[in-house]
Amino acid sequence: MMRILLAQNMFHLPSHGGANKSNRILMEQLAARGHDCHVVAPLSGALRRTSPERHLSYLRDLGAEVRSATGDTVVYEYRGVVAHAVVEPSRLARTVGEVAAALGPTWTLVPSDDPGLIMLGAASRATPGRVVYLAHTLQQLPFGPGAFYPSAAGTRLVGAAAGVVSVSRAAQEHLRRWGPVESEVIHPQVYGEGPFTPSGGGAVTMVNPCAYKGLPVFLALADARPGVPFLAVPTWGATEDDLAALRARPNVTLVEPSDDIGTILARTGVLVMPSLWDETFGYTCVEAMLRGIPVLASDVGGLSEAKLGVPYLLPVRRITAYEAGAHARPVPVVPQQDAGPWLAALDRLLADPAHRHELGERSRDAAASFVASLDERAFERYLSGLAPAGPPPVTARPQAKALTPERRAAVAALLAARAAARPTSGTVPDQGAPSP
Repeated sequence: MMRILLAQNMFHLPSHGGANKSNRILMEQLAARGHDCHVVAPLSGALRRTSPERHLSYLRDLGAEVRSATGDTVVYEYRGVVAHAVVEPSRLARTVGEVAAALGPTWTLVPSDDPGLIMLGAASRATPGRVVYLAHTLQQLPFGPGAFYPSAAGTRLVGAAAGVVSVSRAAQEHLRRWGPVESEVIHPQVYGEGPFTPSGGGAVTMVNPCAYKGLPVFLALADARPGVPFLAVPTWGATEDDLAALRARPNVTLVEPSDDIGTILARTGVLVMPSLWDETFGYTCVEAMLRGIPVLASDVGGLSEAKLGVPYLLPVRRITAYEAGAHARPVPVVPQQDAGPWLAALDRLLADPAHRHELGERSRDAAASFVASLDERAFERYLSGLAPAGPPPVTARPQAKALTPERRAAVAALLAARAAARPTSGTVPDQGAPSP
């Protein structure tokens, strides 16, 4: 039996983002095979305001067993995994050390979605030589041309990890090229065993409508086809301006996210994923294809892999620059987009039922074959075969010295947003998830 600690700077529950959903399911799979699994994660933050009281109510409704609740941490068990939800983000690093000291982890998993490298630094200090880094979001890596917070010290910490796991070939190549860091590609089995109910809906759907994910293309499609119903599912990325733009379109309906993506896809006829940054993969793409839903996706990064060779991969003008802003993440400078190819593809699907059916069948077959090829025990075997590494050469704390003035301002904005989001007894949870 292994003792596994997941130290992540994003929520454990709810898990509406691809990265935290993947991490949650991975830990549940390991726990189901007898491993002792713990998670340290924030309870609240800039992207989800709640109080311990409201989170406790949410957890009980979900069926979680609450073990303890103090002013600092809510400890609960859900599907065999013990989670330590930290109330105050400033205590995250300390809690990692405390839980690690009590657990004595065989391995500590740290996802790349970690602004300021808080969890990577804490895990490297608490469990030297036993850190396994999970590359989920390329922009959150401490290196590469699109890195939000580049850091030479952080790059050394990643390189010093006992192991690094990528969830796509695109991510593996990115790490190799810009780290340079070698990694193991392991596609998570996050889809379940089915059966996957075919969609009966007719909406054109976008999950996480925001600038990073290509909101301008989605809005252009909705404007061009006012008689077509569109569905928008805001999660971690949507700003108030984004939501206002969506509400201004009478043919766009906003719906709450759900941990059961099937409830959303049941209302979907076509899924659009016009992402403007390099995606690590595209779990939602595969989820839709499993249900016979045609997907229009941008030809970027791992999203190209997630399409599994099925049309349509469409062009976009990628985001190449970011600015500091009042948000928890850098604000993208979005190039002008040409929605013409997207509209042509959408029109063909809507106007030609035979083509739409044929593409849906191809999508279902490709996705079913892909999921059947996945090995749920691959990550467990990977951990079992690892050997501890030497201690990291530095901590993550000096990383701020490597920031440009713009990146330093972005970090300051993140910290200010987290401070403003300090939970109170009257706040209402926002169901978004912080993983990009």
